[in-house]
Amino acid sequence: MKKISSFYKVFITIAFPIMIQYFITSTLNFMDSVMIGTLGEEAVTALGICNQYFFLFNLIVMGIYSGCNVLIAQFWGKYDISNIKRVLGISLVLGVITSIIFLIFGRFFSTEIISIFNRSDMVISLGKDYLELVCISYVFMAVSAAYGIGSRGVQRAFMPMLCSAFALILNIFFNYVFIFGHFHMPAMGVRGAALATLIARICEMILILALIYGRKDILRASYKEMLAFDKSFFQNIITAIMPVIVNELCWGLGFLIYSIIYGNMGTKPMAAVQICITVQNMFLIILFAVSNAACVMIGNEVGRDKLENVHDYSAKFIKIALMISLVMAVGLVLSSKFILSFYTVSYEVYMNTWYMLIITAIILPVRFLNVLLIVGILRGGGDASYVLKVELATMWLIGVPICAVGALLLKLDVYQVFLLVTLEEITKCLISVKRFKSGKWIKNMTHNMNVRCNSTCANKTTA
Repeated sequence: MKKISSFYKVFITIAFPIMIQYFITSTLNFMDSVMIGTLGEEAVTALGICNQYFFLFNLIVMGIYSGCNVLIAQFWGKYDISNIKRVLGISLVLGVITSIIFLIFGRFFSTEIISIFNRSDMVISLGKDYLELVCISYVFMAVSAAYGIGSRGVQRAFMPMLCSAFALILNIFFNYVFIFGHFHMPAMGVRGAALATLIARICEMILILALIYGRKDILRASYKEMLAFDKSFFQNIITAIMPVIVNELCWGLGFLIYSIIYGNMGTKPMAAVQICITVQNMFLIILFAVSNAACVMIGNEVGRDKLENVHDYSAKFIKIALMISLVMAVGLVLSSKFILSFYTVSYEVYMNTWYMLIITAIILPVRFLNVLLIVGILRGGGDASYVLKVELATMWLIGVPICAVGALLLKLDVYQVFLLVTLEEITKCLISVKRFKSGKWIKNMTHNMNVRCNSTCANKTTA
């Protein structure tokens, strides 16, 4: 009984703050689009294009940090504080370098980047005003995310959630001030939105560093501690995180190809898909929180070499995911028409979207299980290379081709194409479940590293 209560206590401690943080991020994106939406269609288009650039940056950085977080979680299972700080240092260096590269391109090649997506002079001008300023925030975001995601790995998920909430409030306030020109400030339009984001990101970074370095936090590391690694250790880190980075990039590229295919079906089918994705993402917030908690907790137990706990925890996570998915599926079916009532769309768009939401609800348990296994259990267990193979095979050999055939060759309705694409999820689920049952996914990656502990490693720190 004590073991069970301990599992759920740690699970809630990690999953709930992550869920709130995802909700905050979704709310921030929604508020940005609403406020910018008052400036006209060109402003909305410009913001959407700039967000595509950020989307690519975010995929790479989150790939780096997610891969490193698996190692942080496993080292935390061994209470190896020294190597946690080294992994944090490597993730921070790689993340900041990536952000500087994107900053340089966003700052000096903004016109070229935006013109790839849209040739309108007005859109390019507005996008340039926004991107040249907002790309500076990428550096501050990279620092905050390194410490925030690292904190999850050592079961300290509340602190990054608090910092995200703080940034959300600041962003909304400064959007109001700078976009529309309140409190005697000039109305800056899209550039005001960029300035608001930049200020919020700077303040978020200051807060998260103050909370970590202002107390005896596990991630409170000096630059000497973070950079105290040799070539072999660095190579092991790169080997461990590269499959995750490639996975995120290939997924992002696949998502872009899906958008292009649906976009070629026409404006109305694309509108239906966009509405469906927006609604679907709100229902998946809990799933991402559960999966991230699974990655951390499974990684902790693998690091401790507690195989009995690894299997026990995995079974519990699967039960949790399936129960939640069933509840969410029923909730989506019952609320679908109510949700669609908020959109002013044609009857064709309404019906196509409704059909796709019903399909989403039916496939939701499979989707939940896929994300839990791939992002949570298998990745947390150190099986990122196999996960990459599964993702690549199912998306690029099944999902993308069948979407293209259904949309461009068979000329099916958009909801029928959407239904065909679910074959990717079903195939991925069958392969992932088989891999999970084999037990071959449990790999303690810290065994292959040059582990160098100081006295703090020996002190068992409570989670």
